[in-house]
Amino acid sequence: MRSKYAVKPHIKPVYDMIMLLLRPYLWLKYRFRVPKNVPALPDGPIVLLGSHTGNLDFLFALATLRQKRFHAVVAAHFYRNRRIAWLLSLFRCIKKEQFRADVESIARMKNTIEMGESLLIYPEGEVNGTGRTAPFSDSIAKLAKLLKAPLYAARTHGGYFTRPKWNPVQRRGKVETEIELIATAEEVKSLSMNELYERIEQKLFVDDYAWQKRRMIPFGGENRAKGLQNLLYLCPKCGGELTTRTDGNDIYCAACGNRGTVDEYGFLHPVGEGSVIPEMVPDWVELERDALRREIARKDFALSAPCYIQYHLNPNTTAHTDVGRGTATLTHTELIYEGTAEGKPIRYAFPLEGIYKFPFNMGNQFDVPNTIRTISIRPENKQMNEKFVLALPLIHEYINNKNA
Repeated sequence: MRSKYAVKPHIKPVYDMIMLLLRPYLWLKYRFRVPKNVPALPDGPIVLLGSHTGNLDFLFALATLRQKRFHAVVAAHFYRNRRIAWLLSLFRCIKKEQFRADVESIARMKNTIEMGESLLIYPEGEVNGTGRTAPFSDSIAKLAKLLKAPLYAARTHGGYFTRPKWNPVQRRGKVETEIELIATAEEVKSLSMNELYERIEQKLFVDDYAWQKRRMIPFGGENRAKGLQNLLYLCPKCGGELTTRTDGNDIYCAACGNRGTVDEYGFLHPVGEGSVIPEMVPDWVELERDALRREIARKDFALSAPCYIQYHLNPNTTAHTDVGRGTATLTHTELIYEGTAEGKPIRYAFPLEGIYKFPFNMGNQFDVPNTIRTISIRPENKQMNEKFVLALPLIHEYINNKNA
């Protein structure tokens, strides 16, 4: 009897035709070449883990290892658009709820390996906005132990600069990918959970700014700072929050006048005497994390903001619809929404236990992983969105340190 978690094998002619066209497309668009030092792959299925700094990372990984047919694990978010869902089903992708346990998805991944086909997984769970690999759950090591297949890493460089999560403008440049063995099937079995997780972390880590320091490849164009204020909401000079603004290639503080500019290589530089601007976006984000850690350490910590609540109502789009207005409050233990929804007063309280991160759309909304229905919170001030997103992993960090 066929299992309800069975995954259909790839339609080989369709998959192979797409892979045949993919390499020339990526060369024309991103000057991408398959690296010469790709390791020999074993017979049978493998699990390929990828770094996720750009939206198209999966294309470069698939083009590099086209001798294997991969089933990509894809965020459930994209399945909310029935047209995209049909396409993902055609390519035998596996739906996964972000940042919470998804037993059905795990069962489908296990079935894929058992039938002899390979998996492509991005442990970060979404594209990060900094060009530097974000922390991810140690559950990936537990999953690897369950799947019992050889583990490989796909590290993609340059994808972040072609289209950062915070900037809507796609830029031409060059993208490079590295493939490396993480652990053989025997090592997956013999390594402790901590040893395997540490090895995965090490092999997957990517810092596109460090790569760019070596390569110095231009990713030019206008409006290079557009959208950056939604990620970098804290002024590094005066400490003001929600005061950053952008204009063309510049980012500045509306309170103190601190100003910087983004060059064609993606680096930031101070403009004018006395300006304080970190050279790299992830270093600026670390300043925001440090400030948040100090807030979270207070016993009465509560992060609140006026917001709209959104439901997913249109099956022809992944976008959510405003259905009410109220206040979102994040504490050490839960996310609370109090206000209206669909014309009625309502209060939601979502425990943080079991939610590692909030999936988010930069400068718009963050989703609340739960089993009730598809819900998003859209802060009235767009810059507050990033503060909520950054805060949740730091709350878990604080609680874990406190209980250690």
